[in-house]
Amino acid sequence: MGIYIEKLRTTPKRSTNVYAVTIHSQIITTTVTSSRTVLSSWIRDHLQAPCSRHRKVVGLDIEWRPSFTRGVKNPVAIIQLCIKSCCLIFQLHHASSIPKSLYNALDNPNITYTGVKISGDAKKLEEDYGLEIACFADIAAMAAEEFDEKGFKRAGLKTLVETLTGEEMDKPKHVALSNWEVKKLTCAQVQYACVDAYYSYRMGKWMISGKCLYKLYFVGMDATCVQC
Repeated sequence: MGIYIEKLRTTPKRSTNVYAVTIHSQIITTTVTSSRTVLSSWIRDHLQAPCSRHRKVVGLDIEWRPSFTRGVKNPVAIIQLCIKSCCLIFQLHHASSIPKSLYNALDNPNITYTGVKISGDAKKLEEDYGLEIACFADIAAMAAEEFDEKGFKRAGLKTLVETLTGEEMDKPKHVALSNWEVKKLTCAQVQYACVDAYYSYRMGKWMISGKCLYKLYFVGMDATCVQC
């Protein structure tokens, strides 16, 4: 048991690397790319595939290069998406342009994106790139309501994961504050990004598709319950 990473392959043009990230016995196939084509293919294969009559649940997170100058904010460098045992890390900073497939996927009302403080991520994606998320749910808010624990609303992902699942979630500060704009992400960065996206998916999926005994608040949508 534990969390570790193994590199599987690199594309000939070196714009894409594929890793296996093991998270407490769960293997997550993680694709890191700046390629529009690879991104669109991943979206087609994982987000556009049929999912009965229910919405999909997708874990979402973003990272950017930290700024240590007051008033200076760097744009989002990578966006992470995770569904089931597949994770995509798209390097927005190095992409020649953002394909319409990503705009459409994020703006799809049949996909619910989950994460902690996800409203802030949604706002930053829109401000930096004009990417709008049609439907999202905050894991911390859901946990606070589901377990009648107000403190959960202010909790980070690590606290929620360790408290509610008993699994250890390592979030090294030196990795969190590293340069996410580098062309080739380190294995530590890939692992960190994947783990965040995976638990954003897993915790969101767990709470949304559990027994639906609580209200979920979606942007521009009525309260509902989601399964996939």
